[in-house]
Amino acid sequence: MLDMKLGLVFSTSGPYAALGQAARAGADLAIEDLAREGLARITPMHRDPEGCPQAYESMTAEILRAGVTHVVGAITSWSRKDMIPVLERHGGLLWYPCPYEGFESNDHVVYMGAAPNHHMIPLLDRILRQGVKRAYLLGSNYVWGWETLRLARERLSAAGVEIVGERFLPLGDTDCERAIAEIAEVRPDIVMNSLIGPSNVAFSNGLPTEARPQILSCNQTEADLDALGDGGEGLISAGSFFEALGPQSFVERAAQVAPNGRCSAFLATTYASVRLMAESVRRAGTTHPHAVFEAACAAPHNTVLGPVSIDPVTRHAALTPHIAALRSGRFEIVASAAAPIPADPYLINLPPVALRAARPSDLRIVQ
Repeated sequence: MLDMKLGLVFSTSGPYAALGQAARAGADLAIEDLAREGLARITPMHRDPEGCPQAYESMTAEILRAGVTHVVGAITSWSRKDMIPVLERHGGLLWYPCPYEGFESNDHVVYMGAAPNHHMIPLLDRILRQGVKRAYLLGSNYVWGWETLRLARERLSAAGVEIVGERFLPLGDTDCERAIAEIAEVRPDIVMNSLIGPSNVAFSNGLPTEARPQILSCNQTEADLDALGDGGEGLISAGSFFEALGPQSFVERAAQVAPNGRCSAFLATTYASVRLMAESVRRAGTTHPHAVFEAACAAPHNTVLGPVSIDPVTRHAALTPHIAALRSGRFEIVASAAAPIPADPYLINLPPVALRAARPSDLRIVQ
């Protein structure tokens, strides 16, 4: 049986605690399952940076100095970017399980979360085919918010959509009154919402239900869904996993360990990351990051996300994009890709703005 130590660096407290708690639950469940199946005995080194970027840096250094070579963790791109120099100095490998804004490929990271062509691009292209004319952009004031809304602005503008407003809130800020007032004044067709944590909850609950524009998100999952209450009704989200996709046996087991009893992309992708990492270490016969990464790229992996392969050049996972609508507290899948799509983190293969019928390779409608 494989015997190794693994760093787990997730903010299970702080401004985006719900996301970190879900991710850690996924890691712990994977470690438990690997031991039960007789495949690996993994000793986790848990660390909680409490949402402080500097703590991510110091805690990652502490783990790597202890001789651990693999870390699963980080939630925000801010925290990931603070961890990378430490990983480079100590020769560690980060398995990053969260959706992110792209435009990065580092030799010390395996990107397991959705890239922009897995979330923002298919979501916007689907909405554009519905004849959107006016859009408002709203995000948290850090890397994810800046970059996702930059992509949204470029894609929407290329399609002739008027950007009628754009606003950023400090991370964790719950004062959304000005943004809500602006939305009421300019009356957009859609709001591209890249807020996270308490900011997202405050906005969703503060936005009046009458004459509400269509709200779009690339980061809303089941991890903090209950906090939205009725304020999330009708929201459309994009990602590589939703609870409705199953497999049902996994969703039921995950619900038993998830802090809110829900199986989210943060939980499922972290679970898949730990298992894929352990499988690759077993295949390589060593924990050396370079050999493990080569083993990870050698063949596709069957995961709870579906089939996953790692590109040896971009270091990103090929994933299956899905679009889901929030109805009565549950995400319902409305469109899915037919197969996993290679990540395109730098959007070098970006298709023309989709104002016509979808090509065969695009998302298909789920009946």
